[in-house]
Amino acid sequence: MTLKRVREYIADHRLIAAGDLVVAGVSGGPDSVALLHMLLQLQEALGFRVHAAHLHHGLRDEADRDQELVESVCREWGVPLSWRRVDVARMAGEKKMSVEEAGREVRYRFLEDVRREIGGHKIATAHHRGDQAETILLHLIQGTGATGLQGILPLRDRIIRPLLDLSKTEIMDYLEYHRLPYRIDSSNFDNNYLRNRIRLELLPFLEQRFNPGMVDVLCRLAAVMREENRYWDELVAEVMHEVVQEGEEGPLTVRADRLQPMPLALKRRLIYRILQQAGGRRVSWDDVERVIDLLSQPESGRRVPVSGGRWVRRSYEVLEFGIEESAPVDFCYELPVPGRIEIKEIGLLVSARLLSEPPAAAADEVAVFDWEALKKPLFIRSRRPGDTFRPLGLGGSQKLKKYLIDKKIPRQQRERIAILAADDEIYWVIGHRQDERGKVGPGTRKILEVRASHVDK
Repeated sequence: MTLKRVREYIADHRLIAAGDLVVAGVSGGPDSVALLHMLLQLQEALGFRVHAAHLHHGLRDEADRDQELVESVCREWGVPLSWRRVDVARMAGEKKMSVEEAGREVRYRFLEDVRREIGGHKIATAHHRGDQAETILLHLIQGTGATGLQGILPLRDRIIRPLLDLSKTEIMDYLEYHRLPYRIDSSNFDNNYLRNRIRLELLPFLEQRFNPGMVDVLCRLAAVMREENRYWDELVAEVMHEVVQEGEEGPLTVRADRLQPMPLALKRRLIYRILQQAGGRRVSWDDVERVIDLLSQPESGRRVPVSGGRWVRRSYEVLEFGIEESAPVDFCYELPVPGRIEIKEIGLLVSARLLSEPPAAAADEVAVFDWEALKKPLFIRSRRPGDTFRPLGLGGSQKLKKYLIDKKIPRQQRERIAILAADDEIYWVIGHRQDERGKVGPGTRKILEVRASHVDK
């Protein structure tokens, strides 16, 4: 019955497609062991493959035994496994983050690295209904809006949560029924972590004193808010084109006269989305409120700062959203083949290897070339004035600057684009499009595979 519900949940939310290669994060704990076992039970029927990934955090003495268990079940079940050891405590100190925050960051980065390395399509994590309830409470305590109340999503980007409709009790019953081994993470009982205090103290208190069905109530709230936010997202997308104008080289501009009379709820969401589009990965409540205040002031020329080195300026009936100007990024590095190189100027890691045949699966950050058709040596460089290339599949030559503008790549992002090239020939606008030159064809005998991934500073 439990497995059937997971299969239905995967289908209802379109989490996995036939042919997908799914990276399953496996810590060795009960939830992740159950996740791996369920995926293996479903892979043949649904037509996907599974690859396990385990991160050794280096935080506990038991971590070695956690890894031993994961290696053991993967051998027994015939699952390929990737693993990495990271000193999370040291990283937390260097980045001035909590161990909890650092652990989450390094864990998802590791899973994404594995996905890229093997050409995977999805990353599966073992979050369940209890985790969902904890997340809603955590967001409420820390301060949140409607978006935060939707909690953990079944699908976000490439990350899927197939067990999100199961309770912890159902997972434990599944493990017992199938006699599956697992490890208990002692750090889950450390009250120094806020999430642990919510799980061990606050949630039981709410269940005992107020509502024994508190987890169900919070999960229902999350489901309702997901639908609410989906509606708002669609509405915002429709309205955006009415108020937003983006010049080729200047800042993104917004018609203040059209934005001002809109309902406050819609206005807030539009401003949030516009700030994101203007180059902000993180947008705060204060950022949005500053822009709303600026919108109500008719004085032209007033400018307010927002997070991430960005600014918003009132210019008569227009709001201009921009990023503080910085010197153009200029770099040029020879690409070792085989080998890897880090482009520190833009936080990009590029690796290259030679293959006798194309990889089984491709990902967005991977490009393959006919090795013998390329000029040598190869370089990873910044774009230059007058760069032209022949976009694969489009026919003809085109100025790179015009191509990027037509694709609506913001100016600040255009300044940080990397190019794979040799002499004056461009072979790949990394992360965007390959050139016709060097493409793999029927006569290709040796293939160059190039992978690119962003690394955190």
